Amino acid sequence: MISVKICRNSPGRSSKMKNNNIIIKILRRREKLKREVEQSGFDTSSIGDLAFLLLIFFVVTASFILRQGIFFSLPSKETGTIKLKKDQIVEVFPLNEGFRYENEIINRDKLTQVLSGQRVKNKKSVLFIKMKPDVKYDRLIDTLSVARETGLNKVSLKNDFEE
Repeated sequence: MISVKICRNSPGRSSKMKNNNIIIKILRRREKLKREVEQSGFDTSSIGDLAFLLLIFFVVTASFILRQGIFFSLPSKETGTIKLKKDQIVEVFPLNEGFRYENEIINRDKLTQVLSGQRVKNKKSVLFIKMKPDVKYDRLIDTLSVARETGLNKVSLKNDFEE
């Protein structure tokens, strides 16, 4: 704020007084406008922080979602049939208790050993999983988990209605 010194004994005092009053009014109006402009804005740093935290949250949770589940690459109608040799085929019949492999009932650990041995013997092995309708669904998932653990990437699924 500018202060103006007014002398009482000076000639033309009334005209200076009016000019000084006008200047003072203008300066006060400027101060009011500056205050109004400053008060009308708001701080956006908190909104920026919130957006950054949300971005981090979605990136972290999205990476966990990708690692869950079993992903299949399904064949299209345009692809042809693949001929396999007999030593490439591994047939497994999941049962409600264990697995049937080569007419023998084995447990999960034995199946893991068998599939690991087959994978070492022939890297292009294909696992045929044949399910009967009365076998629980989680047995199929368990068989797929064993295949994934042993590194067998090619799997064929079939509903087996015959003995």
